[in-house]
Amino acid sequence: MKITQERIESLAPEYVLGTLQGHARRRFQQWMMDSAEVRREVWFWEEKLSQLALVIPAEQPPASVWEAIETRLWPSRATAPVKARPKAGFSWLLPGWSLMATAAALVLAVLLMQQPAPEPEAPWSALTGAIVQADVDQPLWLVSEDSRSQFLHLRPVAAAQPEADKDYELWVVPEDDAAPISLGVIPVSRDRYQITLTPEVREALERSRTLAISLEPQGGSPSGAPTGPILHVTTLYEL
Repeated sequence: MKITQERIESLAPEYVLGTLQGHARRRFQQWMMDSAEVRREVWFWEEKLSQLALVIPAEQPPASVWEAIETRLWPSRATAPVKARPKAGFSWLLPGWSLMATAAALVLAVLLMQQPAPEPEAPWSALTGAIVQADVDQPLWLVSEDSRSQFLHLRPVAAAQPEADKDYELWVVPEDDAAPISLGVIPVSRDRYQITLTPEVREALERSRTLAISLEPQGGSPSGAPTGPILHVTTLYEL
């Protein structure tokens, strides 16, 4: 099927809503890999449809929901257990300790006032997202990257093993019509996978915020460009 403006405008909202499935969805993902115009149309509809959330009454979720999300995304950041309070038998220490703490705080305040003002930190941003499949309830992979590091983190959740003698390969899809940039083969069996990003690759990812996964021969693409079917295309969002 030939790419036309009419087809792009017709299929992009279906792709964003998830109603475009099967072969048609895989073909549209290939269009996204090949055409910056298709990617711009998808971004337009993602932004447009996200406005629907504004008409839904806001509801504060329980704190346990956010804790569960953070634990799944960043297990290493799980909150440490709260230390036990001192036993009552040591209550005689508290008055003296209070005076010592007050004196120490005054000394620290004087020292801090004598220090030069710290330089403002550079703005920080984080890109995060999920690689999903329409017929699978859970995400296949969770993805996170932040501007303070040089790593992209992937965590498989519901990703299945590839076919025999095949591997999944991850790509950055540039903002323009430049060729996709390979980030290498990604394993499914590991709990977390870390990819080192060069400054050039980080810049391309931060500009396009688009990743793709293709199915390649074992060991990855032999040509440096996607040779197998494009299985997934996802857009990362800034936190």
